[in-house]
Parts: sequence; structure tokens; C-alpha cells
Amino acid sequence: MPAALLMTSLQARVRVMAEDPPDVARLMTRLNRITLESCPSNRFISFFFSVLDPGSGELVYSNAGHNPPLLIRANGNIETLEGGGLILGVFAMAQYESRSCRLARGDVLMLFSDGVTEALNPANEEFGDDRLVEILQMNRGRSADEIIAKVTEAVALFAAGAPAADDLTLVVAKRVK
Repeated sequence: MPAALLMTSLQARVRVMAEDPPDVARLMTRLNRITLESCPSNRFISFFFSVLDPGSGELVYSNAGHNPPLLIRANGNIETLEGGGLILGVFAMAQYESRSCRLARGDVLMLFSDGVTEALNPANEEFGDDRLVEILQMNRGRSADEIIAKVTEAVALFAAGAPAADDLTLVVAKRVK
């Protein structure tokens, strides 16, 4: 319940702060400061925020300690969207940077929780980044829904019934035009 309340509060803040086209780095710095003021000292938030221009495909983003999203180019090349800053709610003076990239036709953007790459099999081995990248490269031509299904299926097969230690969250966006 505490995590759910924390996320509800964060969601409300982001909605208000992002009403106008935001300066992504400035938004993250403000979110950090507000989160620090209202968050219990033993809580923090990893957070990825981005703004996509659907016409040009430009994606401006900042990452506050979350798993770096993966950008799978239509040709199969993989880029990791690094950059941003520390997790939210820990250091008052944390500064955030924004970066940008351009999504071309056929490119796929995947955001994922650590429950995906840290999923364990019965031998206590992690699913890992390499397996995730391989599945994304093999399925990049599919729709966003199909990619989510393929990754979820691969993680479940890998885990072979081992109980999940964390959530499995995936967000996939594919540029089709």
C-alpha cells in the first residue's frame, strides 16, 4: 500500500507539472525536490520521463535511476537510453539532464522494470539483459502488443515455475509512420 500511495502522488504531480510542454531536465529536478519533501526517508522512486513529438519522432527524455530503456532500431541495432540523474527522493541537490533521440519508422522503444531482467529460473540464474535484447531483436518486426507477449512468454519459460520476486512491467512503443 505505501508504494501505491507514493505512485499515486507522483502521478498527480507529473500531470500538473507536464501540462505545458516541459523542460524535461527541469521537471525532473522539481519532481526530485518535491518527492524528497513529501517522501518518507526510507522510500525513493526510479522514474523515466519522456516527451515524444509524433510528427518528427524526436524523443526528449530523462531517467531518474530507472533501468535504461532500450531503443531497437528497425535494422536490429540496439541503443540504451542512458542519462538523467539519481533516483527521486534521495538527494535534495540532485540535478538531472535531458537527452534526445529520434525514432524512425519501424523503431521500437521498450521500457521495463527490473523484474524482467532479474527474473530467476530454478537454478537461481537471472534472465538478464542479453536474453531481453535477443528477444527484442528477433521480434522487432511485430506489433507492440506482440512484442510484449513474446517477452512475457520468454520470461515465463525461463522462470520455469519459479516464483516471481518482483513485478514484470513492460511498456512498448513502435513507430509505424
